[in-house]
Amino acid sequence: MIRCYYTRATLDTVAKAGRRRAIGCGGILLGIPILLLMGATIRDPRFLFDHLQILLACFFWFGILFFFHYKIRNIEKTTLQHAGDEIILDDDEIRLVKMDGTQFALPRNGLRVQGGYYAAGNVVYSIWNPNISKDKIVLTTNMENAKELVETIRPGAWDAGE
Repeated sequence: MIRCYYTRATLDTVAKAGRRRAIGCGGILLGIPILLLMGATIRDPRFLFDHLQILLACFFWFGILFFFHYKIRNIEKTTLQHAGDEIILDDDEIRLVKMDGTQFALPRNGLRVQGGYYAAGNVVYSIWNPNISKDKIVLTTNMENAKELVETIRPGAWDAGE
């Protein structure tokens, strides 16, 4: 039997990560280029029209940062959404026990594992049985024993982006 769950330390880290990233990325990676562009534009208002390539490069930079921030935020949201969930893999079935006490069970035969996208050291995995239900069990690499669970269901499926 394998049990997957989020520890309190993991949940505390994930809950604080968004604020830390917003302060760090927003202040340094976004703030400095914006201040430099504002300063150059105040000195010479024609700067924006004369140096369109610089402005486009800055928008490209902001777009890339937003894309990665969005991916990381989705993983954090998934982690916090399933904070009280516990996934139990027995010999016969996989069972999701939610924080409110509801349970969802799937037979072990026919289970599929799909790895999602990699962001900031985390991957979101979905486990489902297409023959029984379209409902999916979602877990991330932050969960305790997640690697053992994924490798038991489908050997070689684990990819933590390393």
